[in-house]
Order: sequence, then structure tokens, then C-alpha cells
Amino acid sequence: MVTLTRLTELTLMHPHPHVTPGVETGTVHSATLELVNACRALPDFDTLQIVHVLLGESVLLCGGMRVTLTPTDQREQALREQVKVVRDLALESLKKAKARCWEGRKVMLRVIELSPHFPLVGHHLGAAHLGSVRVEGFEV
Repeated sequence: MVTLTRLTELTLMHPHPHVTPGVETGTVHSATLELVNACRALPDFDTLQIVHVLLGESVLLCGGMRVTLTPTDQREQALREQVKVVRDLALESLKKAKARCWEGRKVMLRVIELSPHFPLVGHHLGAAHLGSVRVEGFEV
């Protein structure tokens, strides 16, 4: 990794919108730990973000176009539970790293939940609007 001066934030997207649902938990944990290790190499680091996208079920339409339907309450809760595990792992890892790398500095973990609202089928899917955004901040 090349250290970029003045880079202060890194972001982890979970679940990533282009990854199939059901990615192994170990893969997500490993990626989280690697990202925290990358943060340690940044001299001006102060914030790690986890961007959580509430994805619904993906439906394939004719012509190869995919549309994501609004998630159900049960699916939203399951995704939030997954993010809580990732958040707790990131907090624990950042606390350990702070003792060695960022003593005396303010370090934050920010969890951002995005809830997409897609337009009706037939509209351009790139024109998606966010239905809601929820942000939680944790000082390490």
C-alpha cells in the first residue's frame, strides 16, 4: 500500500452492491481487519466508515437488466445484524490499533445506512434516489 499524505478516511461497503448476497462471514471479517491495518499506515487517519446499503432482492429482467426491489423488514433486520457484527469487529480492532498508532488522537468509526429507492421499471436505473440515510458515530 502506498501511503497518501493527508488521507484521513477509509470506507468499507457492506454488503457491496456488486457482490452476491451470502458472501462468507469470514471474508467480510478478513476485509475489515485488512482495512484497519491499512488505516494504521495513514499518518493523518481519523475516520473509518462502514457504508451499509439495504439491498432488496435482485430481479433479472429481459435484456439482462437487473432491478433491486425494496427489501423486506425481515431482510433489513438480517442485514443490520450483519453490519452490527462488522461494526463491533472494526471498533475492537481500531481500539487495539489506537493504543499503538494514534495515542492521544481522536479516531472515529462512522456507520452509514443507505436505503435505496429505485424508480419504476422503465425509468433509467441510474436515476436512483436515496429513500433514507441513517448515520451513527462511535469515538474509539
